Amino acid sequence: MKLVKLLLLGCVVVIVAASCNTSQKIFVEHDYSYETNFKAYSTYAFLECERDTGNVCTEVYNAIHRQMQARGYRLTTNKPSLLVNYGIFYDNLRYQGYMQPVIKNWVDTEDDSFKYEPIRYSLDKGTIIVSLIDADTDQVVWRGYAAGIFKNPNAANNYYRNVVRTIFDQYPLFASGYDPRGGGQSNGR
Repeated sequence: MKLVKLLLLGCVVVIVAASCNTSQKIFVEHDYSYETNFKAYSTYAFLECERDTGNVCTEVYNAIHRQMQARGYRLTTNKPSLLVNYGIFYDNLRYQGYMQPVIKNWVDTEDDSFKYEPIRYSLDKGTIIVSLIDADTDQVVWRGYAAGIFKNPNAANNYYRNVVRTIFDQYPLFASGYDPRGGGQSNGR
């Protein structure tokens, strides 16, 4: 009988602790095009933010800018190689993504035998979608997204910067000619 009471008490403690957790996990994923030479990109420009005119757009813009700079990409208005588009969606969203190998593995091998495996997602309220678009072809070459970003009502300062960083963790590539170990342009490229 004592054991049953202890187990019951343990279950109650676990349930209470789980319900008090305000740092809800967000869903993060990405898709990319197999027809892309990711090693050729070095500059970027922004397109306008979609679906939001408030402060969130500005915070997301600044966070994306930081992530692109950290990867060695240079912001330019003169013939950028990539265009960055991003949107903030407040409602639930149905989205078709793809099951693919980790992008770094694909870029290293460029194995043409990989197939796109479609996956349908039902994304929770509050989704940020970041798209990198080839400026010459106007084709989306990479798209990262995070859903459920509005689940945490007690979001700390820099919350959206952290969400964008989590999205860009899915894009571990660097700009053409950039050497992350040296903090700048590499020699010989």
